Amino acid sequence: MGKLYNSFGWVNWDYIMDQRESIISVVGARGTGKTYGCFRWLIEKGKPFIYLRRLKSQLEECKKAAGNPFKKINTDTDRNIIPFPSGGTVVYKNGGKDSDTIAVGVALSVVANIRGVDYSDFDYIVFDEFISSDGERPIKNEFNAFLNFYETVNRNRELEGKPAVKCIMLGNANRISNPYFTGWHCMRRVLNMIRGNQCVWRSPDQTRMIILLLDSPISQKKAETVLYMNANNDFITMALDNAFRTDETKIQSQPLTEYNHIVSVGEIGIYSH
Repeated sequence: MGKLYNSFGWVNWDYIMDQRESIISVVGARGTGKTYGCFRWLIEKGKPFIYLRRLKSQLEECKKAAGNPFKKINTDTDRNIIPFPSGGTVVYKNGGKDSDTIAVGVALSVVANIRGVDYSDFDYIVFDEFISSDGERPIKNEFNAFLNFYETVNRNRELEGKPAVKCIMLGNANRISNPYFTGWHCMRRVLNMIRGNQCVWRSPDQTRMIILLLDSPISQKKAETVLYMNANNDFITMALDNAFRTDETKIQSQPLTEYNHIVSVGEIGIYSH
């Protein structure tokens, strides 16, 4: 667990980016340095990246100066990364339009059915807030839409002897039954990680990695701030405890002979007693 956090308690992106897995899901409490730290690592290493959001409405906010996701980095590092809307996308550049591209922002709901776009200049995807919040609009066949987009970016790199595109998926613990955990059949795995206080899981083929930012030093400090001292347990569980608003102690085995199966959807089976 010590490798996941640096000496100041923030997420250790040197460690995460050094892993061999190509698709890395990082789920943790708010304000632990997920997005900020990931952006800053890529910028300082000179790695332009694709900034992926779920919805067009989310990307529209990120096109505005007030919603610029690089605002804090600009303040801290004396940069001037500003958005330049370009059709359905947004290009982030450090300075004027003729300066180097830092990132290109796209929305999954828009690019889901687009093919043939050349993203060969990008070796990284940062999928921010990949787990939707309550009330957010669903995307039809979202998991397949994501896989299609990854294929569009990755293309034939591996066949050409190049590394696969590294996709960093950043999320808060909003919903364990999200399209990605169900699509990869890892909901039970994540619950077991929470129960066992396990921070890292790797797929047997070493292509995917799940990181749960459990026991974050920053979360422990945030618990003593005004908001969390006055929040209800559900909000604290989601925002700080990284437990998907689920009290796993309420989950227990039941004799299935007492139940009638109604329907199965992916990993979820629904029964009546």
